[in-house]
Amino acid sequence: MTDAAELRRLTQELLAAHPPETTDRLDFLKDRFDAGLAWVHYPEGLGGLGVPRTLQAVVDAELEAAGAPDNDPRRIGIGLGMAAPTILGYGTEEQKRRYLRPLWAGEEVWCQLFSEPGAGSDLAALGTRAVREGDEWVVNGQKVWTSSAHVARWAILIARTDPDVPKHRGITYFICDMTDPGVEVRPLRQITGEAEFNEVFLTDVRIPDSRRLGDVGDGWRVAQTTLNNERVAIGGMRLPREGGMIGPVAGTWRERPELRTHDLHQRLLKLWVEAEVARLTGERLRQQLVAGQPGPRAPA
Repeated sequence: MTDAAELRRLTQELLAAHPPETTDRLDFLKDRFDAGLAWVHYPEGLGGLGVPRTLQAVVDAELEAAGAPDNDPRRIGIGLGMAAPTILGYGTEEQKRRYLRPLWAGEEVWCQLFSEPGAGSDLAALGTRAVREGDEWVVNGQKVWTSSAHVARWAILIARTDPDVPKHRGITYFICDMTDPGVEVRPLRQITGEAEFNEVFLTDVRIPDSRRLGDVGDGWRVAQTTLNNERVAIGGMRLPREGGMIGPVAGTWRERPELRTHDLHQRLLKLWVEAEVARLTGERLRQQLVAGQPGPRAPA
């Protein structure tokens, strides 16, 4: 059985065989994946060792102390937090081996093609269509509020494949090649001039059936895995009490009594409670994930 001591030994073996100071960054990350030290709770052969997720901290601490490079998780967060667990849960063995290694190493960036301008908060009301032609699906539609679309190699995509059944049952889940000539990415400019999000137009995009995740018409269920893991990825960062933006505000309140008013006190209390509720909710999500999978609750 692999325990913390064994993981430390395996990590030191990795560092000895591939010294971070003399090994190319991408090569080191691939070697780490192959050693099962990428995400230790994943199966052997897919970057993990099949051990509890909580032991990942042991590996990370050893690598950080040695000055080893990380995979820049902020840049590839959609791939790590949303695409990977969905591929693990519903992908074929061929899909898992094709996509997970370059995803984790940051060699290929992923984005999410879910939201649409006409669907609002009701994701199941999507209008993007996928029509089967032989061994391919021809996709047409528009997606919006897509982070990283302008740098992504792949996208997780849901599209309507059967308009004649109830909306939740007529959806299928795909992996979309963002370099396909039918994919057009347009930045959404904010008032600051920056473009953190994009809209994506899909025109006769051809997706091989081999890049379908899950069964035809079962995309809504597959998407729940993505959405549940999205909640953990966004809100699951462990923070101490007052560890977020509320911390400096509360600190100022304590240190500057001359600024205090009754109205500010009431507003600060409300914000403090909201921050604490969010922190505890994130802790609950982490505990659910360690126990198996996030709960069944998910956005519409």
